[in-house]
Amino acid sequence: MATYRVGIIGCGGIAQSHMDGYLRVENVEVVAAADPIEGAREGFCEDYGIPRVYATYEEMLEKEDLDIVSVCTWHLLHPAPTIAAAEAGVQGVICEKPMAIGMRDADRMVDACEKSGTKLVISHQRRFTPGWEKVRELMQQGAIGDPVLLTGQVRDGLANWATHTIDGMLFVMDDPEVDWVMGAAERVTDRYERDTAIEDCCMGIATLNNGAQILIQSDLNLEGESAGHFQIRGTEGMVEAAERSVRLFNAGTNGWEDVALDMSEENRAIGGETNAAQTRELIAWLEGGPEHRGQGKKARATVEVMMAIYESARQNRVIHFPLQEKVYPLDLMIEEGKVTVEKPGRYDIRGFLKRDEDNEAEYNRLKAKGMGHHGIMRQLNKKGSQ
Repeated sequence: MATYRVGIIGCGGIAQSHMDGYLRVENVEVVAAADPIEGAREGFCEDYGIPRVYATYEEMLEKEDLDIVSVCTWHLLHPAPTIAAAEAGVQGVICEKPMAIGMRDADRMVDACEKSGTKLVISHQRRFTPGWEKVRELMQQGAIGDPVLLTGQVRDGLANWATHTIDGMLFVMDDPEVDWVMGAAERVTDRYERDTAIEDCCMGIATLNNGAQILIQSDLNLEGESAGHFQIRGTEGMVEAAERSVRLFNAGTNGWEDVALDMSEENRAIGGETNAAQTRELIAWLEGGPEHRGQGKKARATVEVMMAIYESARQNRVIHFPLQEKVYPLDLMIEEGKVTVEKPGRYDIRGFLKRDEDNEAEYNRLKAKGMGHHGIMRQLNKKGSQ
């Protein structure tokens, strides 16, 4: 069995999730990591026993013979290292979600990987959760007839939670194509998420080529907000999808019925196991198996839905696919004065993750007390979410 050499780009919190997955895969060896912040890269490599560390991903790609690269940077920093890894001849890339902010960058990533033969996977790891897999199976069996309406309520912006939810809705229906989207968005505060401008709240509806519609609502303070939970109404029943649970309602059930799932100890550890599962499926793809369920072109479709919601709000019209606007429509709305900040003061809902001066001082204080990198990052995340 071949051993695959892995390098990680970006040593923040999400890199820990990737490592949790890699540690579960026997024929994977993480040999290097890169991050411009010394404390982040040194602490990460020390905690996980990674032998080599670099200040830039360019140097890592030049000096290391890597088979797989994880891109664990913030949203706007996904395209450059993904493209660089493809150009360096890396066999496979697992890039964090959202794939990109804007269709131009998403297409650049897909095109670069296709040109080099690199297998591109976007980390929509919830496609491997037992709940979503079961719902997909039920849909294929016709348990609720033909899908009619899929609804989801999320928070923290489209680019964050809704990325997973929209992707999940498409996944359980075998990734149908989108015909058109209509959306609305409000931005009266100067709100950002990981340095990306986001809306205060929004909603969008997408009609698919299988006749179903998707309705996504974000930050409207609705009960049941969750990136992993959505509902499907079909011609012959309904189903509720979650990562660890599924409920079914059709002519054969006595009202709502809980569907049995494989909830072995392995599948209960969803964070690490789903990342491991997407790595195993990438390796199988590299070795001639079927395309990965989270491959780049499928993730591109999720980006296109999100960008079309913003573009519909910008243009005040239905957006038919393919989406023509290639840059980030929300940035254009801000530049054009189509959304106006009424409550000044830029803030980032994930700002506590940034290794700025204050966080670096706290990091060093906790490190001096003997706490490891993994524990320190959990402490900073907990502090920031309070």
